[in-house]
Amino acid sequence: MARALSLAGAALLGACFHAPAYAPERSLAVLRALEAPSEPSSSSEDRDAGGRAGPPASTPARADGALTADEAFALAVANNPDLAVAEAEAAVAAAEVDVARQLDNPSFRLTNFRFADALAGAPQMNLGVRVPIPRPGTVRTRVAAARLAADAAESDAAAARRLLRVLVYQRFAQIAWLRADIDELTRAAALFEERRAQIGARVERAVATRVDLAVADLTHAEALEKLGRLRSELARAEAELARALGPGGPRRFHADAAELQAIARAPSREDLVARAVDARPELRASQARVAEARAGVHLARSAAWPWFNWVQVNYYVGPTATPASFGFGLALDLPLLSWNRGEVRAARARVRQREAEERAAAAHLSGELDEAIARLQAADARVMEIEQVLLPRVEDAAREAAAALAAGAVDPLTANEIEGRRVAARRQHLAALFERRSAALLLEAAVGAPLDL
Repeated sequence: MARALSLAGAALLGACFHAPAYAPERSLAVLRALEAPSEPSSSSEDRDAGGRAGPPASTPARADGALTADEAFALAVANNPDLAVAEAEAAVAAAEVDVARQLDNPSFRLTNFRFADALAGAPQMNLGVRVPIPRPGTVRTRVAAARLAADAAESDAAAARRLLRVLVYQRFAQIAWLRADIDELTRAAALFEERRAQIGARVERAVATRVDLAVADLTHAEALEKLGRLRSELARAEAELARALGPGGPRRFHADAAELQAIARAPSREDLVARAVDARPELRASQARVAEARAGVHLARSAAWPWFNWVQVNYYVGPTATPASFGFGLALDLPLLSWNRGEVRAARARVRQREAEERAAAAHLSGELDEAIARLQAADARVMEIEQVLLPRVEDAAREAAAALAAGAVDPLTANEIEGRRVAARRQHLAALFERRSAALLLEAAVGAPLDL
């Protein structure tokens, strides 16, 4: 007997779950595994801003291993840990649909067994099978609500992919702008150095003052300080992009002025609204959550009506048992003390909350579209102004200064100043191009899908 009890205790102990204690070694192993170099494989799927599957991701095609914007986004979709969490939550919500389909299992019941009867040699008992009875329509409603919740969770994951795409392409555009701006500022620093040397020579000939030389030294030092700030900003942008791509080894990025390419004219607002309504996952998620809340109202109302809780088939086993010793029992829930009004009111309040969230999502979409359109129009006008007014005039001035300098008809310091203004104009053009590219990406984010701008 003692041995049997020991075996039963061991079996029960083995059935218990024992949560492991925190192990720093496990966290360290996970960290090392994440830091291992990884590249997008042919099995990973690229997705567009709306979350739809795109062409398979591939390894970098460049010989130096630098990633293009498309390759970086494919890697981010396959490797970003935050996106992986959102997709895992969507997978859990999808699995909950099968949970909602499940019915409660019947139970086998043994009742009215008395030891006195057994000791007297006339054991008797009742054997029964009890089957729960779901309320009409509740299983179907639960399944529909679970599907809507899964749809909302998948829309949230698609929204995360949309925002991730905007982040990756914005950082690529920023890196391209900063690299080009550093090149231009390096040219400006060289011009300031040349100007400082020219003024120094004039100071030696007593045709310029020490103040002029000090101002030239200060201007050159300010240019070098700006270069340092731009390089620090570039390093931060590259670090943010690398973090968005997920853990892995050091990565290089192929970002040049092509990332700031010209854009076509944006579609009309009506076309953008139509695309956004079709593509924005937040709108789909808000509608799904409204329907899910209404399903909750249906379930709460159905619980307020009388219904059979279970039905049971019994068989009497005993000295007087016959083949006809069957019977049945049932239980009826009677809403005498509660009509479930509190849960119904809470469910209806949840519907109103979800409807307010749906209206807020639509309002946010409208505001984002208007803001993005206005920003893109202003940025495009700025680029056009620089390209049509400033750049042609500064190029004309630089060409005239070069010709006059070759003919000895202009002061070299004046020619140097004009060339510096030319570099400054190109830097303004680069900044305007980056602003326009950022505005175009924000418009794509507001629409929820690439616009091929």
